[in-house]
Amino acid sequence: MRIWTLILGLLLGGAITGCDRQPEPPAQRHKSPGRKGQTRSAKESRPQSVPPVPGIPTEPGATNSAPTATSGHDQEPLLGGQLPLYELKMDAAALMRLERSGHSNEAFPATFIADGEVFDRIKVRLRGQWARTWPKKPLKILFNHDHLFHGQECLNLNSGWRDPALVREPLAYAVYAACGVPAPRSRPVRLHVNGQFRGLYLEVEQPGKAFLRRWNLNGAAVFKAFSRANEADERDHGGEPSYRDHYERENRKTEGFGDLRQFCRELARTHDAVVFFDRSVDVNAYVNYLAATVLVQNWDCYNKNHFLVHDERNSQKWLVVPWDLDRTFGDRWDRTFGEARLPINHGTQQSPGVTGWNRLADCFLADPNLRSRFLDRLEELLAGEFTTNRLFPILDRWESQIGPTAALDRRRWPSPTPDLHRGIDGIKNYIERRRDYLAGEIKRSRREDPRPIGPGEK
Repeated sequence: MRIWTLILGLLLGGAITGCDRQPEPPAQRHKSPGRKGQTRSAKESRPQSVPPVPGIPTEPGATNSAPTATSGHDQEPLLGGQLPLYELKMDAAALMRLERSGHSNEAFPATFIADGEVFDRIKVRLRGQWARTWPKKPLKILFNHDHLFHGQECLNLNSGWRDPALVREPLAYAVYAACGVPAPRSRPVRLHVNGQFRGLYLEVEQPGKAFLRRWNLNGAAVFKAFSRANEADERDHGGEPSYRDHYERENRKTEGFGDLRQFCRELARTHDAVVFFDRSVDVNAYVNYLAATVLVQNWDCYNKNHFLVHDERNSQKWLVVPWDLDRTFGDRWDRTFGEARLPINHGTQQSPGVTGWNRLADCFLADPNLRSRFLDRLEELLAGEFTTNRLFPILDRWESQIGPTAALDRRRWPSPTPDLHRGIDGIKNYIERRRDYLAGEIKRSRREDPRPIGPGEK
């Protein structure tokens, strides 16, 4: 329960960048239960252990154990309180040019103020792709190297304009974190520009140095999957220059894409998925990522909207970090919000999404042993983390805290779905329907593909 208390503090205004404390991912259990006598269901509150995959070590101290967050100091996130207030001061002409900059990444000078601290000589630009076309546009704030914002070189302020609940993105990041995935911090904030209320925005941490340090990934290489052609799906693109069209190197930019190219080529050529994942991927973290993706129904990440992180200085393994989580919790590609029945193998070649399928996920889920482990972890999280008892109180507290600011935001930026309470209820309805659907899907998958017998089992 402690992890959700910490996450609740972050969602409801606790320090997101001011302190280095992140909810610790749930500890991985390593004992392998047999199939005989199992009576687990999605209604159970106690999570069960996750069986190991034959050929992949999961004992304590194994090199593929999921990364955990470190605490910089002991400050606890605050529960409740007012939304954090950020202020931008910009020349009127620069502000007008910013609002009209469209898909340009031109940045404009400004001053940023938070908690009484003034950050001058900063730059502001628009961010995102589709969201730039909305009336209320998302922003990226770029800080000077000699005056960082709590160790961060940039700050993402997402719009949330389409979301009836104004909650999907931060809540999705919280679910990923609760599932044990290295996930950016996110929270709602209030933004003023030149002394005037601008809106309720969703702050999202950039996976930069502070993020890597907190997750014990110092020195890791980070690649952003951004492909406008929907081909950042870990396919083999051939020569290194082709990767530049679909991925962006986030750090150590002069080092190129050689390691990413090698990873994707080995994935494309592997004939033994267990060997490949044992050698190249942080399996625990990836199982958690796949399960969380299914829980929140993140269908917009298969060939863009994620980061690939290569922990080359330590484990030598790759892992996936979620990004741009606004199309979750029932959000559908036809711009409605009632979808809760996407299959658990959605985003594979067998069940592609509207934008395609992901090669890494397809390789993992095509192997019976790895797929069985994924099902076990999904079932565990469905019973222990993705529950109404865990999530509904967060949604209630969220509605209470952001309600007045959300009302101002909807008046400032009228949207097709202005009723916050109905939006929150829509999320709750999704959670209930998704739980019921996944419980049935897990049972069906067990009947069609029972867990393979591992070494030493009878």
